[in-house]
Amino acid sequence: MTSKRLFVALFAIALFTMAVRETLDPDMWWHLRTGEYILQNGIPVQDVFTFTVPQNAWVTHEWLSQLIMWLVYLAGGLPGLILFFAALIALTYWLLYLACVGRPYLAAFVVLLAAITSAIVWGVRPQIFNLLLTAVFVLILERVKDGRWGVRALWWLPLLTLIWANLHSGYLLGVVLLGTYAVGDAAQRWLIAKPTERTLPLAIIFQLFSVTVVSFLAAAANPSGVELWIYPFLTLGSGAMQAYIQEWLSPDFHQTYFWPFAGMLALGVLGWIFNKTIPQNDFAAAASQSRRAALLTAPPSGTARTPATAQAKVTITDLLLLLGTGAAGLVSARHIPLFTIVATPIIVRHWQDVIASSRFASVFQESKPEQAVKPLFAVLNWVILLVAVGTAVLYTFSKIDNNETAIAARYPVAAVDYLEASGLDAARGYNSYNWGGYLIWRGVPVFVDGRADVYGDPFLLFYRETFEVKSTWQEPLDEYDVDYVLMERGTPLTAVLTASPEWMQVYEDDIAEIFIRE
Repeated sequence: MTSKRLFVALFAIALFTMAVRETLDPDMWWHLRTGEYILQNGIPVQDVFTFTVPQNAWVTHEWLSQLIMWLVYLAGGLPGLILFFAALIALTYWLLYLACVGRPYLAAFVVLLAAITSAIVWGVRPQIFNLLLTAVFVLILERVKDGRWGVRALWWLPLLTLIWANLHSGYLLGVVLLGTYAVGDAAQRWLIAKPTERTLPLAIIFQLFSVTVVSFLAAAANPSGVELWIYPFLTLGSGAMQAYIQEWLSPDFHQTYFWPFAGMLALGVLGWIFNKTIPQNDFAAAASQSRRAALLTAPPSGTARTPATAQAKVTITDLLLLLGTGAAGLVSARHIPLFTIVATPIIVRHWQDVIASSRFASVFQESKPEQAVKPLFAVLNWVILLVAVGTAVLYTFSKIDNNETAIAARYPVAAVDYLEASGLDAARGYNSYNWGGYLIWRGVPVFVDGRADVYGDPFLLFYRETFEVKSTWQEPLDEYDVDYVLMERGTPLTAVLTASPEWMQVYEDDIAEIFIRE
């Protein structure tokens, strides 16, 4: 085994190992129950889990993801879900790696940074399908722009959009990506009039616009129909979701886990700056000419691309993609992983040009032939690989073994046991927003859960009157005839309930407190 192959294998193992984590996403629980409900009763069109808003419409835009999650759970339980979603995440960033130039070294390092940056939203959740399909779209578009794949590959995207629209309403990102590539390349030709070796010919640009329109129309092939065209905008326009759900908030760079995002933004901007100012040495010129030759030979007849007269620098498409997704990530942390997938090929491409004009060009040369390995080093490489595989396996099993303990430390497992033993599980309870999904999993009717779109802004604001102990904090409890309150220990609400003569604490542990009306 050569050192390069060992490096690639270790990179793939690292991607999977990083993605293995406990099943702690608060929405996973109601996604699983929804998948079970779909398998038994069909796709719900209104709420089926609460006593507060049973009449509210429910756009079950994640129905296919939820069904897949439930089937995986039936086959392998929670450990099966851990492994399945770790594999999806690893596949996502492996496809992103394939979309980049500069393989293996430069591409792998930047992709690992992208993976670390996006890890803030990893878990057992339908959004992972968004990441996977975004990577697929980027791979196809980048390969077509590089001339490695023919234009026919673009016509797979409407079919993928149809599937995506049934997995998650994030399908709109794929449509926006297609439109951005088309608009950016069209502007590069018509407004700047300085096409680079990667600028698509007009014929392909027109096809890309057509693919964009067909993909948007294909998204209507879902149980909600054309309503799904509007749904993403309703979610993005929800004031309550933007204000109170943590992952919808802007990233707080005082938190260290957002620093990799800042690093990627800086890396992208610096790559542009250095790539704009460096002279092009012989190696870089040769690499550029090689790419141009590939572009001229790859497209079908009638769509040959005119080679650029200068080295490729920052293009309008690059600007739109990196700055647009970067701005989205700054507005909402939820969008940071999408930025990492869209921006990574751009960052790698520009830094590859920078490195190609430096003393390190030969080290990072993509087509550099592999050196023969002495038998002793080949054996040593195999030993390193086996140790890495063994370590990854042990780490994965440790995460699986620790899963139930981690759940008990995050969710009110024992408190719900008390509800069931005392008969309160059939009563009306006011619960923590973060625990609503777990209560649904345990079969307890909930006051609220993570389906913010089902409840709507007015209800969520009404819910928070109690949670934030406003002057009208008792009104939601009275209006919905609440019999008990299940809340995290030590919150302002539990302090008020402790002091109130109308409520009595009947349960307490390190995680939760339960109060009932006197």
